[in-house]
Amino acid sequence: MSVIGLRGATVFDSTGRDPHRADLRLHDDVIDTGSGPADEVLDLDGHTVLPGFIDAHAHVGLLSLYGQASWSAAEQAGYVFRNLRESLDQGFTTLRDLGGIDGGVLKAIKAGLINGPRVHPSGQILSQIGGHGDMRPKFSDEPDNPGLGGGLVRNHALCTGPDQVRAAVRNQFRRGATQIKMFVTGGVLSEGDPLESPQFTVEEIRAAQDEAQSHGSYVTVHAHTDTGLLRALEAGVRSFEHASMIDEETASALQRSGSTVVPTLAVDEILASDPAAWGVPDHLLDDLDHLHTEQRRSLTMLHDLGVSLGSGADLIGTEQRTRARQIYLMAKEIGLANAIESATRVNAELLRISDRVGTIEPGKLADLVIYEGDAAEDPEIIGTRPPKYVIQSGRIIRRP
Repeated sequence: MSVIGLRGATVFDSTGRDPHRADLRLHDDVIDTGSGPADEVLDLDGHTVLPGFIDAHAHVGLLSLYGQASWSAAEQAGYVFRNLRESLDQGFTTLRDLGGIDGGVLKAIKAGLINGPRVHPSGQILSQIGGHGDMRPKFSDEPDNPGLGGGLVRNHALCTGPDQVRAAVRNQFRRGATQIKMFVTGGVLSEGDPLESPQFTVEEIRAAQDEAQSHGSYVTVHAHTDTGLLRALEAGVRSFEHASMIDEETASALQRSGSTVVPTLAVDEILASDPAAWGVPDHLLDDLDHLHTEQRRSLTMLHDLGVSLGSGADLIGTEQRTRARQIYLMAKEIGLANAIESATRVNAELLRISDRVGTIEPGKLADLVIYEGDAAEDPEIIGTRPPKYVIQSGRIIRRP
């Protein structure tokens, strides 16, 4: 048993309350209401305590846009484990991984073999043959995508027709997935399937959704544009990634359905900062710039309509060190308080773990991120500085 006291901090608890000065008591792994002596007391005058961050759109195993299949499994494991450690060090105590790793990584974290956030893995992303995620050479006759890191990191699952979709979903749950990810439109760097291209039929998407519900879970879909997104809505999906280039009719349909949208601004910033380093072809640069503008327009529209907004960085690569930029970038569009709540309470509700994390309340797990300065008022603090302390389940992970 251990007790940690936090004294004199400004607390932003993500419950809708204004920031307020308060003392907190952490008893073992939970936030406690008791009193009495503590094993350790942190004097946090001039600091801000926030709930532990949740990234609802992570890819810790997608290390390169091109050529990862040629890397050794050992190299890939090293990078994956480093991405996990650094995510936790940045204050992200929970990640929903939306494509790449499977339940084996989760077991390694739970066994204490590596330090990392709580991970909700999706396994392979379901991809339409010839669509976004079909990584085969254009004239290849290979039936499957190139392999990546074996059981550690897997490429997209190619499927067509409801039966193949159901089989792919079942395989992901067999390998430890906690939810299913599916592409229903083209992607930013896709060749031959632009963002406007809808992918999978309503029947195929419904097969995935029904199968996920049979496993007590859900499907979230990558959907940049209207037609694919509306197909997924018709199929019963209520969790959406990106929604970058949509019209007001689609945004209103999302609001009426009670869906949650996870905008992904941080990855755009990374790709735009050095497109050559990421292998972005010159002919796609205009598309990337257009997406950058449209995504912010769509985000503002969704916010104004009252659509539930989560938060996801969508980082890729071997050095995923800027997860908190997503909160900073969203704050510029919808305000800092809303951006923090998106990355804490809303994401916890989306991941179906709000009974345990996402807010600072008695009985919740003691997942906290602590910044020096007024991080509830100044987005630059979260966007440009590392936290001073990170606490996960009552254990101090990062300290000065």
